[in-house]
Amino acid sequence: MSPPWARRFWNRWLGREATRRLRRRIVPQLRWNQEIWGGTVLESLAPPLRWLDAGCGWRLLGKDLEGLEHKLVSSAGAVVGVDLDFAHLQKHLNISNRACASLDALPFPNASFDLITCNMVLEHLPDPVTAFRELARVLAPGGRMMVHTPNTYNYLVFANLVAKRLLPRALILKLIRDGRAGDDIYPTFYRANNRNSLRRLGELVDLRPDLVRGLTQPQPYARFFAPLALFELLLMRATLARPFNRFGATIVMGFRKPK
Repeated sequence: MSPPWARRFWNRWLGREATRRLRRRIVPQLRWNQEIWGGTVLESLAPPLRWLDAGCGWRLLGKDLEGLEHKLVSSAGAVVGVDLDFAHLQKHLNISNRACASLDALPFPNASFDLITCNMVLEHLPDPVTAFRELARVLAPGGRMMVHTPNTYNYLVFANLVAKRLLPRALILKLIRDGRAGDDIYPTFYRANNRNSLRRLGELVDLRPDLVRGLTQPQPYARFFAPLALFELLLMRATLARPFNRFGATIVMGFRKPK
């Protein structure tokens, strides 16, 4: 085991503390993707709007965003969550009206909702076309559907796709867990996870894109080693600019159903 002074030296000049200083200098304006997503959804909420959170899991956003989650729920007229994981549905923090069902066969009549959101869901769908047809069916004419999903044009997501083909799943889970519980990590397929594939998917079910935005991850993956994190931070800064925004870590895309 290294002595305390060596660990302090590493952390200050080569480790996480050094990376935090670099981050504040290179990309001081970065915000967490989940916070930006929540604010974008909030702009679309107004009572008596009927809102379905599809693939809702056990919370609307992420850790330390409880205030924004409660604001979202209180800003809508009626909120319903649907998910196939019954254990997560039971402990949902924000939504009281919940249904256990697959997105491929939703238990709702046609045109039941004015807004549908999918937060980090599409990458887990083996058949996104069927799910999109169902979501379009329950969306009211003039209603809006919004999705937030990883972007396969991003270097980290692309690396994950390559790793899935080369590494055992147990090792991949250790690499991507990042503080999440094991039951919060689901198999991924990435069959509708870039701007072009999402546009084509919307066209198939007569949903017209009205918003697209790439979001940069809030911190470098290599934050444990500042020299490598420096290179990653420069890449992250580039994705904040319009020409390179399509390479952001996640995509927010909105669709409108014609009246």
